[in-house]
Amino acid sequence: MLTGLTVAEAAKRKNTYGSNALPLPRFSFLKLLLRQFKGIFNILLIACAAITYALGEPIDATLISTFVLISVGLSLFQEYKSNSAAEKLKSYLVKSITVRRGNADVEVVIEDLVPGDILKLESGDIVPADAVIRETKGLQVDETAFTGESIPVIKIASTDTNGDNRSTLLQGVVVIRGNAYAEVTATGANTRLAEIAKTASETQTSSELTRGIDRISTFILRATVLTLVFVVIANILIDGTDTDIPNLLIFAIALAVSVIPEALPLVMTFSLSRGALKLAKQSVIVKRLSSVQDLGSIEILCTDKTGTITENKLVYQSMYQVPHSTWHPLVLSRLTAHDLNERHPEPFDRATDLALTAEQQAQVKCFTVTEEEAFDPELRSNGAVVTCDGTTLHIRRGSPEYFFEQNLVGKNDMTGWLVSEEAKGHRILGVSYDDGSGPKFGGFISFADTLKSTTKATIADAKELNVKVVIITGDAHIVAEAIGFEAGLITSSDEVIEAAAFFALPSIEQHKRIETIRVFARTTPEQKLALIELLKEHHTVGFLGEGINDAPALKAAHVSIVVQSASDVARETADVVLLKTDLGVIIDGIRLGRETYANTLKYIRTTLVSNFGNFYAVAVGSLFISFLPMLPKQLLLLNLLSDFPMIAIAIDHVHKSEVAKPQRYDFKSMYIIFITLGLVSTIFDFMWFALFFQSGPAILQTNWFIASVLTEILLLMSLRSMLPIEKAGRPASLLLWLSGIAFVTTILLPIIPVTAEFFEFAPPTLAHLGLIIGIAIIYLIVSEIAKRILVKFLWPTKRA
Repeated sequence: MLTGLTVAEAAKRKNTYGSNALPLPRFSFLKLLLRQFKGIFNILLIACAAITYALGEPIDATLISTFVLISVGLSLFQEYKSNSAAEKLKSYLVKSITVRRGNADVEVVIEDLVPGDILKLESGDIVPADAVIRETKGLQVDETAFTGESIPVIKIASTDTNGDNRSTLLQGVVVIRGNAYAEVTATGANTRLAEIAKTASETQTSSELTRGIDRISTFILRATVLTLVFVVIANILIDGTDTDIPNLLIFAIALAVSVIPEALPLVMTFSLSRGALKLAKQSVIVKRLSSVQDLGSIEILCTDKTGTITENKLVYQSMYQVPHSTWHPLVLSRLTAHDLNERHPEPFDRATDLALTAEQQAQVKCFTVTEEEAFDPELRSNGAVVTCDGTTLHIRRGSPEYFFEQNLVGKNDMTGWLVSEEAKGHRILGVSYDDGSGPKFGGFISFADTLKSTTKATIADAKELNVKVVIITGDAHIVAEAIGFEAGLITSSDEVIEAAAFFALPSIEQHKRIETIRVFARTTPEQKLALIELLKEHHTVGFLGEGINDAPALKAAHVSIVVQSASDVARETADVVLLKTDLGVIIDGIRLGRETYANTLKYIRTTLVSNFGNFYAVAVGSLFISFLPMLPKQLLLLNLLSDFPMIAIAIDHVHKSEVAKPQRYDFKSMYIIFITLGLVSTIFDFMWFALFFQSGPAILQTNWFIASVLTEILLLMSLRSMLPIEKAGRPASLLLWLSGIAFVTTILLPIIPVTAEFFEFAPPTLAHLGLIIGIAIIYLIVSEIAKRILVKFLWPTKRA
């Protein structure tokens, strides 16, 4: 007789072992705030604002600071709201459990459980700690969260201290049927669940977006510093003792600030927030805002089979009925089912009940169950005795092997049907009945965890986006292979392998085979993590999971995605939470992420080409004239005003060719574009310099300012896509409107007396404006030709 611990002993052990709670980190407002400054770009802009203020330009400093604050504020609000929503989803572990203490059954809060406690488990309970079964009656549990297997597992009692796989229960598994008394063996941080959580916390990955922006920021800093050092030294050497060092340093600092694309965080945040809002309308919570763009970089999407590719519920498929059998196999199977109103009805029972015709349902209702026989692990079957109008039937239901061993049916007689069904990955149940004249075989029934109705279309969409979907599951090889064929993922059995067999291969062979394998079966949590790490060596990897066993792989993936019903550990780890289990939502998210990436890249291309073009022109021009080619405040105004229409880039239209392949920062291509088109911009800047520098400082500065804003707007229209401008599609209406406003404002600022005086502009003449516009149009044509040459000769396969 199990008496359990005394209250005093339980209290003593709690002091020793601590609370039965997972050491999961909780998100905090401060943590989310600090995350916004993880990259160097916002920190750089804050420094720029401080320097600008020190230069005596409080308005420009305020504008830069406003960009940063809006960007950080929007990002912080979106991420805090998303994390709050995800936090409310936590409902995985039960709050209390029945425990035998002092020879009495009492309700105990799960946090108060200690090793040695005796748990009383019934159908529907979630096991709150690791335990070993001491007494049981027909206990079946769902271990999907740990193994990926959707079929219940039969458990038996053990007298061993630690038990074995057949008698142990892990924290988080669900009791499907039967009842048991189990002794707690581990709580809190010592459970298997906590070990997986620890592995997940130790596995770190960084955002593709953050890495890309940091690398671009580093490039900008290096190029800017080297150029400024050269300019300062060259001016000192040219002017000698007459050099105005303070003014030269102020000019150099203002020039450095002017090359920084301060609207980049704002453009990115608008783009990402817009993407997050679109995903929210599709019941997707984005916990990390940069994950919206990271979705677009996914080349391989790894997913479990259960609940994502398939429905995670068994459905009747077909049957083999013995000729002249009195009773239909479905009726016999349903009569051995238990209470379907339980919290977690047995999948075979539910599937059988749904498959009955109206006539068969009437037959079932006639019978009364007089005796139930629990599942016998040795015989691999269960039974029931039922009666109806004087007819008594003793029914057995179980695996095909049971009926072969009982000689109720010949194995050779059934080989064809069984092989056909098993090749499809179907689960097989057999039934027999005894009406008093001896047991008779009734037939076989096959069931399947069917594909979701959207799976095939989703897989087709993924192929169009050049996203490779890989199934990583704990299911058996034959089941996983059948699903792979049915979903259209594989065309050959060579594309399926058990994880153990894969990792038994030499390392070189693993790296070779992993590119061709589309389905991994019988995968453990450690193997999932190892597979993700291997794939990450050459690809950007997204992982969609839900089980406790998925947490380490989720943490390792570039983008981690879980469903709403996922375990606490998995949900805590994930970047994206799906409120509805549909792989198609993720594919839509990938498309949206690529659109976000494309729009962000438009801004980066345009602003850096233009800024560096002006930067080098102004820097070099300062060596040949006795006055500054553009005043510090004019440089800052130019940068901020030309960035104004670019805010609308976040909602610009994206050509379909730009989402047809996985996106990532191609730094080599970007640097070549910056240098080549920046050189074109610099050449045209020198043209304006040559035209106007003899007219005096104010006229040169004003006309150069107008020309710089206009050319940047035209450059934006050209670099919206690397396609020819006539094939790139119409820009978004807001982009056109803001561009028009920016141009009109640029013309008016030198004309309005107050602003002209403040910025030291000279009102432009109509002749000068006509000349500026004419050369600007030529600049657009030359830039467009240069862009097409780059695409044609440097990237012959690149069209977006």
